[in-house]
Amino acid sequence: MTKKETTNIPEVGIAEISEYIPTPEEEQKIIKFEKQAEEDIAKKKQSANVNFRWSEFEIARAKKIAEKMGIPYQTYLKMTLKQAMDNDEKRFM
Repeated sequence: MTKKETTNIPEVGIAEISEYIPTPEEEQKIIKFEKQAEEDIAKKKQSANVNFRWSEFEIARAKKIAEKMGIPYQTYLKMTLKQAMDNDEKRFM
């Protein structure tokens, strides 16, 4: 049994190195797919700031709940809003 050569790919881990050599056409497709994947990932990472006014009472309430959950209150608000939107999307779309 021959020993397979491996390499460490950052954020992926250990991967086996293949002896396969792609054709120039396949190489171009691979480059195109990699570029598209990087663009898609970059789009998903983008975020926008949202500002809204809320009563001190509701903010304190959110902070209290988030503290009991062990998470920052802004994370709690984002999580709660996302869950509500997911539920509404299922109901109305």
